[in-house]
Amino acid sequence: MRMIFTKLILTALMLASFSSISLAALAPQYQRANEMNAVITAATEILSPYQPITKIVYQSEDQYLVVAGTCSLKASIISLPSKPGMVGARQFKVQLGKQRCKK
Repeated sequence: MRMIFTKLILTALMLASFSSISLAALAPQYQRANEMNAVITAATEILSPYQPITKIVYQSEDQYLVVAGTCSLKASIISLPSKPGMVGARQFKVQLGKQRCKK
């Protein structure tokens, strides 16, 4: 009886550890992809529809350059505070700089 109880506890602990792993932060490549998608979405709303985005350049941590035809703008990733006790992917918002266009 004691052996069954011990196995039951070990199984419960293993299942609990698997569920907490799934709530962990995203792997770096997926986090970067989420950030780039957010940058594209935010920049698309600002940039001219006649100059679609042609390039996104990762400049440094949390800094991107968006190029659309002859125009460009800088995008910054701003971390949002997470709720106490919450785990998971990094929460952030995109802050866009001023659009600059060559003549």
